[in-house]
Amino acid sequence: MRFPAPFCIAAMVPLLFSCAGKITRIEHVREVPLKTTSLPSEDVGMHRSQATFLLYGAVSNKERVQRQGQYYFVTWYDANPDQAVTLVMMYRQGKTGSRILTKSISYPAGRKGGTQSPVFEFIGDDAKENGQILAWKLLLKDQNGKTLSERHSYLWNDKV
Repeated sequence: MRFPAPFCIAAMVPLLFSCAGKITRIEHVREVPLKTTSLPSEDVGMHRSQATFLLYGAVSNKERVQRQGQYYFVTWYDANPDQAVTLVMMYRQGKTGSRILTKSISYPAGRKGGTQSPVFEFIGDDAKENGQILAWKLLLKDQNGKTLSERHSYLWNDKV
C-alpha cells in the first residue's frame, strides 16, 4: 500500500517536534508598574495581589514609596546549566534621552537548569530622577558574548 506524500509529511511533523529538545531562550517578559503605596480595594486583574507581593515587608511609608516604580519579571528556559550565561537588559528611560542604559544578571556554570525567573527593578530614586522605562531589549548571552535569545519591546529601535 502506498501513502500519498502529504499524508506522510503530516504524520512526520509531530514526530519531529517531539524529538526536538528544549533550547535556552527567553520565554516571557511581564512589566508590573507600582504607582501607588496603597493597595487597590478590589482584585482587578491581579493588581491587588501584585501590589501586596511587591510591598511585602515595607513597614514605613518611606519604604513603600521607595518601592514605587517598574518591575520586569522575566521567564527564561535554561537548557544548558553547565554553560555560564548573562541576562542583559538594555533600556531607555524618559529623562535620559536616547542614551541606552544596561543592567545585567550573571548565572555561573553548574547551576540548576530549567525555568529561571529573575526580576529587573526600576524603583526608588533612580526611577524618580530618570523617569519611566520607555523601551527595552533583553539579551541572553553565553560566556563568549554570543546572543542565545532576545526579546524587545514594541518601541525598541536599534538604529538610534
